[in-house]
Amino acid sequence: MKQTLTLTIPNNKLYVPLAIDFVKRALETTGMERDTLLEITAAVTELLFNALLHAYPKDMSGAIDIDIRFQSQGIRITIHDMGVPFDFEGYMGSERVGGLKRIREYVDELRFTNLGKKGKAFTIYKAHPIEFSHTTFRPYSDLEDESPPSLKPASIQIRDFEPGDEEAISRLIYNNYTYSYYKSLFYYPKLIRRLNESGEIASVVAETKDGRIVGHFALVRVSGSNIAEIGVAVVDPDFKGKGVMTSMLSAIVQRAKEMRLSAIFGEALMLHPFSQRANLRHGFSESALLLGMVPNSVSLTDPNAVQTKRRAAVLIGYKILSGEKSRKVFLPKEYKQLIEEIYANAGFEIIRQKKSRCKEASLIEYEISEYTQTGRLIVDRLCGDFAHLLRHHLHILYKKHVEMIYADINMSRCTQIDEAIKFLKDEGFVFSGVIFYGRGEDDYLRLQLPNSDNIETKEIVCHSDFCSRLLKFIGDELGTF
Repeated sequence: MKQTLTLTIPNNKLYVPLAIDFVKRALETTGMERDTLLEITAAVTELLFNALLHAYPKDMSGAIDIDIRFQSQGIRITIHDMGVPFDFEGYMGSERVGGLKRIREYVDELRFTNLGKKGKAFTIYKAHPIEFSHTTFRPYSDLEDESPPSLKPASIQIRDFEPGDEEAISRLIYNNYTYSYYKSLFYYPKLIRRLNESGEIASVVAETKDGRIVGHFALVRVSGSNIAEIGVAVVDPDFKGKGVMTSMLSAIVQRAKEMRLSAIFGEALMLHPFSQRANLRHGFSESALLLGMVPNSVSLTDPNAVQTKRRAAVLIGYKILSGEKSRKVFLPKEYKQLIEEIYANAGFEIIRQKKSRCKEASLIEYEISEYTQTGRLIVDRLCGDFAHLLRHHLHILYKKHVEMIYADINMSRCTQIDEAIKFLKDEGFVFSGVIFYGRGEDDYLRLQLPNSDNIETKEIVCHSDFCSRLLKFIGDELGTF
């Protein structure tokens, strides 16, 4: 869900106060903190004066467009002009100080786009949750497709992507979601084709006898590892309930085996049991329960799904394809029994690594998902007194206003895993699960921290006994279920 405001002014300094006031008043409608409002306004002011002073040659008239887009995850503002070309990378790489470089102190992202004959644009992004009402976003279109494959019409074949399918896939996404689907790349037919040809995604489609594309399912490769997420699953409304989705899932599993992936995983929505059941039926094992992963802008229309106005949970399931029988990890004392059960369910024996003294610097990073408004702390190595560094990264995520924070601790490399867990539990983190074959093919222990009161903890549906036990364990730790 998004809302957009637009203002166009002449390149005349008389109109700059009007534009700044327009931005301020628009931001005030979100109820954001004054400090955040001032930071965004300062960034916009810098961009406006940059356009005013440098975009157009002296005495040349022109226009400056201000586009404000409110999304559930944050605010995106674009300043566009038809002025002289600009070498953004050269400027940012120069020794000059202030100016545009100062903007990155105020916002989470600054991006420059050369639009050729359509001019140029500077875009800033600031993460900040925004409430919308009357949302119509429908991200899961397979809720009613629980028929067995035997009911699939004989006239439908499931096959791999072929050049020429890309436009039909985009139209299929549109027919299911209009323009609300959060993985926006699937609205660009040329990009779908390029990513399939490069191997970054691997699509299968359902095609009728007369050549009509009525279904799509994809493997989305995860950068830095030999695994892929299953998703972007859609079926033409006229063909739902005929087993098309189930047949495509079988095909996507076979495709993953042919690609020699180590594993595939899926995120099953926990407002209904259907996708959980489908994953289990295809040999997936449940490894992590993520609270608050689904933004509350998501609205399911299926009458069998639990309705909630809060951020919903997902259940991660893995299907291991590598043939490995064991994994070497540092097994923490905390959560030992539950972790051993997760590995056993996935078909792994745990080989415990011996702790050794760390001689390198701690390695901690953070990431922010613009789409889901969540943050992720990645702890690959801890050495010596790591508390200050860990707290520093956490406070950055707190300031970004993300509603959920996940902490991934490298179980293959982090010798001080027990100390890391204790620190994070003191900060309020609770158990989430295990992420197999993460970055560099290492396994990660995932913890989670609700950073908002907008997280659904009551209306959560589990299909399996293990899921129910995992949910109860997390609820007991959190103390709010």
